[in-house]
Amino acid sequence: MGFSDILSIVSSDIEEVENELEANIQSPIPLVYEISKYLLGSGGKRLRPAVVLLSCGACGRLEGKERIYAAAALELIHTATLLHDDVVDDAKLRRGNPSSNIVWGNKATVLVGDFMLARALGLIQACGDLELIKAVTDAAAKLAEGQVLEVMNANNMLEITEEVCFGIIENKTASLLESCGSVGAILAGVEDSLKQSAGQYGFNIGVAFQLTDDALDYSSTEQEFGKGVGQDLIEGKMTLPLFYSIQAATSSEKAKINEILVGEEVFSEEELSFVRDIVERYKGVKIANDMAESFVDKAKDSISSLPDSGYKKSLDSLAEYIVERRI
Repeated sequence: MGFSDILSIVSSDIEEVENELEANIQSPIPLVYEISKYLLGSGGKRLRPAVVLLSCGACGRLEGKERIYAAAALELIHTATLLHDDVVDDAKLRRGNPSSNIVWGNKATVLVGDFMLARALGLIQACGDLELIKAVTDAAAKLAEGQVLEVMNANNMLEITEEVCFGIIENKTASLLESCGSVGAILAGVEDSLKQSAGQYGFNIGVAFQLTDDALDYSSTEQEFGKGVGQDLIEGKMTLPLFYSIQAATSSEKAKINEILVGEEVFSEEELSFVRDIVERYKGVKIANDMAESFVDKAKDSISSLPDSGYKKSLDSLAEYIVERRI
């Protein structure tokens, strides 16, 4: 089942979210709108708004403008972090296009990210629910902590532990999707146990999403992936496919990897090929993909107590799509 088929039950709501996003990136400063539109219009799948809307529907609420405001707010937060990420990582591509920092420079990109965060908080405030505000701001704080954790450990790849790798995934990716699940349930006004279940769903698909992303970085093509393949390695990021492969490598292979990773900041094509070969030989991609599947199972289990509905079925299908995608 394709992504658009999975989301067909909320397709009209997604259109409203698109309209709300467009309204909230308007600015009398032309460059603010130009950069915002460049990234928001570049093919993002609107995964986070989809989780908000599906969670809300699965918990029994099908109407209300607050659902649209909250879904748009979480997409704006996500997009803002992408802008900030590209500056921190000195990225060259985002969704197959030159990244905003390459087109407009770091300063404008960071400031437009800040603008989006401010707009997002305004939308959440308009929902008029303090519990909602706390859920979103807590997630934004975790997300920032995850980014800092990643920066702290960049170019120090040999010292990174499995725990740190998961800490980055959980804070930087899973926390916002956890918030999306919780926000939908909060808007529906269900009991705390169901809010926690919806949040756990979001958290688990968030971990699965990032594990799949990390695997694709070693197994996809640039055309499929929309950014440079092997970019994590080039940026000095240890991800789990490489981590597990190094653990399984021979002593001589580990010595060669150590030599590469502590060497110059710019890797040669020969060095990159050697590391990719190690990941392939020791099935680092398969290990990460298998782990992603286990988190999908956890996600589906976490919402098993929700009543059967088209929305719940779509949440199950969305979890499966997370690990089947090639982009």
